[in-house]
Amino acid sequence: MDSLYEKYQKDIRMPCKYGAKCYQKNPVHCGKYKHPPTKNKASQGDRQPRKKIKLQVKAPTTQNDSDSDSNAEPSNSNLPEKVVNNDVSESDEDSMNNYVSESDEEAMNKDVSDEDTNKMNMLKSDEETENKYTSELNEENKKNDVSESDEETDEASMKTALLNDKNEATFIKKHFLTDMPQDFYQFWDFCRNIKPENPREALKPIGLFLVGPFDVLAGKFWDAEPDSDFLIHWRYFRDPPELQTVLKGDASTGYHIGYFRDSPDENPVFLVNNQANKDGILHQMGSNIFAAVNFYLEDLKKSGDPFKKMYIGKIQSALKSEADKLKIDLSKKTPSMVAREKKIVTRTFNKIGLVVPYDKKTEQGYRALALNNKDLNTLFTKLQNSKTEEEKEKYLSELQPVLTYASIATDECDFGTGIELGWNIISHGVECLNFSASRFLKLNYELLKREAFGQIAVAHMKNRRKGSNLSIL
Repeated sequence: MDSLYEKYQKDIRMPCKYGAKCYQKNPVHCGKYKHPPTKNKASQGDRQPRKKIKLQVKAPTTQNDSDSDSNAEPSNSNLPEKVVNNDVSESDEDSMNNYVSESDEEAMNKDVSDEDTNKMNMLKSDEETENKYTSELNEENKKNDVSESDEETDEASMKTALLNDKNEATFIKKHFLTDMPQDFYQFWDFCRNIKPENPREALKPIGLFLVGPFDVLAGKFWDAEPDSDFLIHWRYFRDPPELQTVLKGDASTGYHIGYFRDSPDENPVFLVNNQANKDGILHQMGSNIFAAVNFYLEDLKKSGDPFKKMYIGKIQSALKSEADKLKIDLSKKTPSMVAREKKIVTRTFNKIGLVVPYDKKTEQGYRALALNNKDLNTLFTKLQNSKTEEEKEKYLSELQPVLTYASIATDECDFGTGIELGWNIISHGVECLNFSASRFLKLNYELLKREAFGQIAVAHMKNRRKGSNLSIL
């Protein structure tokens, strides 16, 4: 017994919070924490395993009979037999003296030194202190339904899952609510060839950085908090839900490039750029990210920046070579982009044009807002620049017919009207209407079966951030 307690005290591992009642069998847990020996383990460490002993129960006798028969052999009559239970508490030790084997008697009759007694008392005290928290910890484990070994396994599984393209794509779909097209992954490989140690900075010499879903490919989300809001990761102040940023540029203007899609279940039709600190206008940049960067380089040539010019030729040459090898179209306008133009039901503040299902015969799916774009823009500006509550209330009352009309349009299945209103609020930048934008967009996206865009709109309007430092990491 003494040797086991000495080993426990000398053990350099941390004591387990669960103490002697720990139920963990995981080798990782057992290798990290030490556990006080139980009474059974302690006794087994110093002697052979205890055998079950069959005992005979004597019939009650008087005191005289007991004295006279004290030296007699026990009778082998047909009396019921009992089996001794090895797990006996300290309070029963005195009564056990009559029901133990010779080897047990010998072990229990050994003199215990004061040092042994002190050790046992210390261990008992430590065990009681550790076990104070056992019930609370057990309750917490039940709520989380995850053991320590499960958490370690989950963390390892997540890291393993992000090592291949299939799982990275699944991760992006789960947290960003959209699938990324093939050219997105091809462009990542292109950047890895340019700068293997840090592909996100492969285009740093020309002022571009890979962001958004590219951070997943870079493994930056392994340590992200579980409740992190991925939907606002690199979402700029004037971005509609249809825009997913993948490249950031000049921070002073809020320049960024992203994929634009009309439905969350469809591949992007093209990429756009925007200067969020200037306005909400979106500019088309080709149908894939190679084309978008190529047109960025063409514009950069006109800027006359001598520090970037020396890198333009080298990067553009490599990009065109890779696009040619992959048979990627670098045209600024493709047939699919031309086809989309024919589906636009209205030109919005962001100039990109709204595409929603529209029946020309019944004229159902969209109706124009109560105010034209010019008048609505003026009203938004007045509302945004209001200096007093009285002014703000005045302009809100002027806007009320527009909101009411958009609500009626939704009721009558013209879902594009509410989306146009939400887009215009975001593009203009008027912040006091964030809730209205969220409400109109969420409802109409859901009715159009574009629920993912509704979730993005709600998350964005709840935490609409200005500036260019928009990472959640």
